[in-house]
Amino acid sequence: MSDIEPRAKQEVTPADAPAPPSPALAPAPAPAPPRCKNCNALLLGRFCANCSQAADVHVPTTLELAHDLLEGLTHSDSRLWRTLTTLWFKPGKLTEEFVAGRRVAYLPPFRLYLILSITFFLMTSFLHVSGAAMKFDEALKPNAPPSAAPSSATPRITSCADVKIDIFSAYPKLNTRAQHVCEVLKRDNGESWLHVALGTMSKAMFIFLPLVAFLNMLMYWWPRYRYAEHLLFFVHLHAFYFSVAIVMLALNNAGEAWPQIDGVTGILETLLGWSLPVYTLTAMRRVFRRSWPGTLFKAFVLFFVYLAVMVLTVLGVFLYAAWQL
Repeated sequence: MSDIEPRAKQEVTPADAPAPPSPALAPAPAPAPPRCKNCNALLLGRFCANCSQAADVHVPTTLELAHDLLEGLTHSDSRLWRTLTTLWFKPGKLTEEFVAGRRVAYLPPFRLYLILSITFFLMTSFLHVSGAAMKFDEALKPNAPPSAAPSSATPRITSCADVKIDIFSAYPKLNTRAQHVCEVLKRDNGESWLHVALGTMSKAMFIFLPLVAFLNMLMYWWPRYRYAEHLLFFVHLHAFYFSVAIVMLALNNAGEAWPQIDGVTGILETLLGWSLPVYTLTAMRRVFRRSWPGTLFKAFVLFFVYLAVMVLTVLGVFLYAAWQL
C-alpha cells in the first residue's frame, strides 16, 4: 500500500500536467447580436419584431429605388389598387371590412381619403375661369339696346364703386370690402377667388364630414351604431366621390383637348354622375343592413340634410375666401 501511493502522486505531478492554453489560441469573443437601427431591439430575422423595419437598411441604388417604385405601383398585392378596386365595385365593403377587423389588406380610411382629396384639389388648382365674373349695367354703354335699360326701381351698377349691400349700411367698412372684392373679381374673372375657395374647402371638409356623420347617426337610432362607424362610412363614401370627380375632370379635359371624343366623354360623365346616388344607396344598405324601403327613406332624408349642410358649408367657404382677397 505504501509503494502504491508514491506512484500515484508521481502520476499527478505538476510537471506532467497539461500546459494551459496559449493566449494566441484563445477563442475570439462572440460578435454582438444585430440590433434594429430604428428602435435598437434585437433582430431575429429579416424584419424587426418590435417596429417592423427591415434589417437591411443600406442606402439603395438608383436601380433599387426604381424597382421599388414599379413594384409598389404594379405589384398584384399592392394595397392601393386592391383598395381602389374594392371602393369602386363593392359599395360599403371597405367600411364593413374595417369594422370586422380585416384591415391589413387595405389602405387605412383616412389615408385613402387624403390621397384622393389632395389629388382632386390639386387638379382643380389648375382650373382657369373663362368669361366675365362681373357684368355691369349695359344701358350706359353706347348703342345699347332699349331692352337693356334698367327699371327705375333697379339700382344701376356701372362700376365697383356702386356695389353697396343694404344690410352692411351700418358698417361702411364691409361695403368697402365688398367693393374691393368686386375689383379683384373684375381683374382676374374670379380666378383667385376660386382658388382661395378651393383651398379653404379642403379644410372645411374636416368639419363637414363629422357633422354629416353625426346627423346620419341620429337617423339610425335603433339598432344604434357607434359614431365612429358612421364617420368611417362617410370617409369611404367621400373617397369614392372624390375618385369619381377626378375621373370626370380628366374626361372633361380630354373632351376639350380632343373635340372628336367630346360626345363620348360627355356620356361617360353623365353615367358617372348617375352612379353617385346608386352607389350611396347600395353602400347604405350594405353597411347599416336595412331593407330597401327603409334604406330609400333614409337616403331621401339624408339627401336634404346633406344638401342643406353642403350649401351652408360652400356659402361659408366662399364668404371666407372673399374676405381673404
